[in-house]
This record gives sequence, structure tokens and C-alpha cells, in this order.
Amino acid sequence: MTKFLLILLLIPVFCYSQTITPIANIQDSISVYNGQIVTIQGIITIGAGVTNNLQMNAFIQDDSGKGIELFAFDIPPYLTDLVRGNELEVTGEVDEYNGVTEIKDFSWSVLSTGNPEPEPIDVNLSLNLNGYEGTLVLAVGEITDAYWAGGGNNVIISDLENYSTTIRIWDSTGITIDDYEIGDIIEAVGVGGMYNNAFQILAGYQDQIRLGEFDIYPYGDIADPQSGFPVEVTFSYPETFEPVTLFWKTNEDLEFNQLPMLLQEARDDLYTTNIPAQSAGTKVEFYITAVDTAGVETTFNSLLYPYFYYVVPVNKTKAVLNVPPKAFNPYMGESFPIEFASQIGDKAILRIYNAEGKLVFQPQNIIISGNSGNNTYNWNGKDKDGKLVPIGLYICYLEVINPETGKKKTAKAPIVVGVPLK
Repeated sequence: MTKFLLILLLIPVFCYSQTITPIANIQDSISVYNGQIVTIQGIITIGAGVTNNLQMNAFIQDDSGKGIELFAFDIPPYLTDLVRGNELEVTGEVDEYNGVTEIKDFSWSVLSTGNPEPEPIDVNLSLNLNGYEGTLVLAVGEITDAYWAGGGNNVIISDLENYSTTIRIWDSTGITIDDYEIGDIIEAVGVGGMYNNAFQILAGYQDQIRLGEFDIYPYGDIADPQSGFPVEVTFSYPETFEPVTLFWKTNEDLEFNQLPMLLQEARDDLYTTNIPAQSAGTKVEFYITAVDTAGVETTFNSLLYPYFYYVVPVNKTKAVLNVPPKAFNPYMGESFPIEFASQIGDKAILRIYNAEGKLVFQPQNIIISGNSGNNTYNWNGKDKDGKLVPIGLYICYLEVINPETGKKKTAKAPIVVGVPLK
């Protein structure tokens, strides 16, 4: 669909008392608000002329925690109004174009200037992020690819589970990425956007892209994991808590298990617990909740990955295969995490067969490297031709080969593809 060029005269006006519509209401109910005239108030998060110096694209966010795009074909002359940190009252028409919710044909007045931008929402790359379109978000991940495309750079970041998103950096922003390399971990802040029905993060300013090191677990220590032995986890924070609870799980657990963390007598800010022993190749994920003296609960979780984690290392050729004991429904967009491991340097081949023993898909044929030999593949339920497989029972088969000795080890596990009962 092509937008027709309109000649718009956008001018600042004094907005008399209006009913203010929370932006979250608009974003959550676009079918109701599409075509309606609304008035909103919020802080400009990306100013006019930053992500597009040919058309008017600015973003504004309010106290509801959601943001929205302000759009016009021409950049208005009052650019000093539509700049980062200015608080505006805006009246205009709600529109939706290619999955992007926007306000067009708008007028505005400046309420205040120099405001701090809203706190970005930490996002988990494994989730559907489309609901954050127009909203300031924060994502942390490893750079897995970077390339120039049509007026700017695309920087692809991925988390531990190989879920990824694109950081879109338009040339007009002036952001430089010369110092970034594949494998670097970055923290990126930007506004959620949509391109070809795919979510991406629009960065507007150099200070929104930060290169640095991120501690996997910054609140204490994790004892060196060894097969067959419990792992002590400590937690320290400069505040009084009671109680403190650690939640942990492996890929074979449906729910998180709970463990109380006990305060150590020698220190008034150090808590410890022991996660039960696991076998070699197992990844253990965990997070911590703590309740302060006012009864407020705080969750301590990872920025870089879905949860804090450690892996029990594999020190010999061993076929480790862990899958959740549940069915999954790829027809609803679900994926199925297949965790496999062997010692670093071994060759690993992952195959999926149907109940009749016919090969359906070979998703992995790799050399084990990094992360103590542990790997995860998220199967989307598609076969080698890219088609969704029928519901039924499938067998996941892992073969690992020591390249020096030729020694082979195998493991297999059932996978059930199903749909929920109506």
C-alpha cells in the first residue's frame, strides 16, 4: 500500500483543556481508536529528523508506559519543539500503517523542556515484542551480525537461546558503530519499530548504544559446578531482606523449583543456598526474589539472558539430551527447546524422526564449542522443506563423535507435537 502525499501545515498551538487519552489505551485497542481524534501528553523519546530527515518521524511516550509515533510527510519548521526530552500535549488522528500505530495531522503545545526520558522496558528476546511498538525498550545481547542496508545499519543481537532482534541505526542519527565487532555484548536502548511485520529496535542517539562487559551473576558467587555435586549460590545486596528465595529449573522441569536462601551469621547481607546436584551437560537457570522490611518484593534477574544460569561441564565424549516433558503446538507459534551437550570439540548431529522412523529434519550438525559443551536448539516444528509437521509423536536423536578417536555416543528423547483440546 502506498501513502499518498499530503501537504500538511503543522503548527504549534495552545491546547485548551482536553480529555487526555493514555497511549497504552490506543496501542492496546487500535481497532477502536483508528481514525479517531485524540489528545495525548508525553515526553519525546526520539525527536523529529533523527531517524528520518526527509519525513516527520518522532516518538512520544507517557506515564502509561507505552509510546507512539508522530508522523507527517514534511518535517515541520519548529524542530526545537519536537526534540528529545520535551513534554508535549498533542492532538491528532490515530492511524495504522504497515503494523505501525501513529498520530497524524497533529497539533501540539510544549508543556516543559529538558525532561529525562522515560525508563526503558527491559525486554526478553524470546518473547513476542510486537506489543512494544513505539515504546522505549532496552535489550542486551551478543552481536551476531552487522551490515548496511538502505540508509542505515542493521545490528543483529542474540541471547543465549539464540533468540535475536535487529537494532536499526539510520545514517541520519549520526550513531557510529565502527568500534563494534561480532561477538561483542551490547546494551541497546531504542524505540520499538516494525519492518516487514518484524519487530526491531530504532536507536536514535549515540548514548543509547553501549559496549561493555556484563556479569552473568553480579549479586554473589556461583561455586564451580561439578557433575554429581550440589552447587552453592550466594546472594549479597546492601539492603535487609526477609525472606530471600531462589527459583531454579533445568530444561527437563516444567516449573521452577524453590529454595530458601539463608542469612549467614557472620554477615548481615549474605545469603546462601545449594542447588541440587545435576549431571554433566545440564544447564541450570535461576533467579532470586527478595522481600524487604516494607514488604516490597524485588526480583533479581539477568539483563543479558532470560535467567541467571550455569552449566555442569562435560569432560568426555557423552551424548547429553534434555527436553521438556510436555507437548508443544507449533501451529500457535510455539517452539520446543532441545538441549544437547558433549565435550568441547566433539561433533554433534541432531536428527528428528517421525513415529515410523522416517527422517523429518536434521537441525544441527556442528562442532561443540563454548558454554561448557552445552547447546540449545529451538525447534519450530517444521520439516526439512519448511512445512509444519503433522501432530503426533517424534523422536529426537543425538549422535556425538569424538574426532580424534572416532568414538560415538547416542541418546534419544520423545517429542510430542499436539494442539490443545477445545
